[in-house]
Amino acid sequence: MSAPSGSAPQVRTPNRKIVDRRRYEALIDVLQRRATARRFSAAHYVTDEDYQLILQAARLAPSGANTQPWQFIVITSARAKQAIADALVSEQVQRGQGSAGIDYRALETAPGMMVVVADFRMSWAFPGLMTGTELDQRFHANAERVILQSVASATMAAHLAAASLGFQSWWVSVLGQEDAQASLHRLLGVPADLTITDIMAFGHAAGPVAKRWKKDVADIASWDQFDMANFRSVAQIDAWMADVRRGIHAKKLK
Repeated sequence: MSAPSGSAPQVRTPNRKIVDRRRYEALIDVLQRRATARRFSAAHYVTDEDYQLILQAARLAPSGANTQPWQFIVITSARAKQAIADALVSEQVQRGQGSAGIDYRALETAPGMMVVVADFRMSWAFPGLMTGTELDQRFHANAERVILQSVASATMAAHLAAASLGFQSWWVSVLGQEDAQASLHRLLGVPADLTITDIMAFGHAAGPVAKRWKKDVADIASWDQFDMANFRSVAQIDAWMADVRRGIHAKKLK
């Protein structure tokens, strides 16, 4: 008997035997333990081995057409960390956010830091017309999105590896921050053909880390076709965001 469209099937016959769920459970444990920290303790440090283990995880991430369009710059200099924080704070002030936004100055407290760099030229690995026409530009724009997704997968792998080592991390996107991008390119000697996408700061949190509320599986999954019960109107999104700002979702964890 088939299930009603949009709902989970009533019966599914396993087509393979799950030999050992311990690997899955270990993965779920890492995902549940992963947490964002925006200020770090000075009592702990990051070793060269920690960096190597995290980079090993990042390099194994999947990528479109196996382009592996990423580079990671390990930042160990306190002066460089300060300059990176300066660049983001300056951009924040220019945008009029000031002290009301995120405290990027706290990046200086991170014992571990890596800057993520993308090579969007690797989009040439994907099929295209190479004619310069509007259709060709659409092909190219789509390929660039695949490159960005690929870099994000490597960045996520790095964050999960850090979590598995007992660290908390901070994923800072610098996409769209043109002045900060220019400053970081000069500071780190990044060629103009490459794009800095993110900064990964990690270490042990300086204080308690708030646990984030997550949606249930039923809220994110549809079967065979989109479940309209999971669709939100603009008004519902606005209401949801208002609840986030009032901390209503966080209270569900208590």
